[in-house]
Amino acid sequence: MSKYCTKCGKELKNEDIFCGYCGNQMIDETEDGEKVVTVSKTNGLAVAGFVVSLASLLISFWGITPVVGIILSAVALSQIKKTNESGKGFALAGLIIGIIEIIIMFVAFLFLVILSFAM
Repeated sequence: MSKYCTKCGKELKNEDIFCGYCGNQMIDETEDGEKVVTVSKTNGLAVAGFVVSLASLLISFWGITPVVGIILSAVALSQIKKTNESGKGFALAGLIIGIIEIIIMFVAFLFLVILSFAM
């Protein structure tokens, strides 16, 4: 009996634990018929991008920090698309928070420039 990946549908060997095509971890059955469900791994870069962006916003690390959060989150989204890992929400939140902080920094900078010329 052949075994197929639940995500991409490719045929696998019976002893495969992970899909060689998409990296999905397979669900196995025990001898008494119980299904063993495995939880997919969360992408570490997605979590890191979210944490860096959120910390930058909350603690006001202005400068390069939101850019780092944006880069980490963007790379994580690319990896998640290829590997079907979880963490897409973390990556999107990190990306959005980082972009919002860049906009806030830009507006604050413009305000300071206009204020300096007004005096």
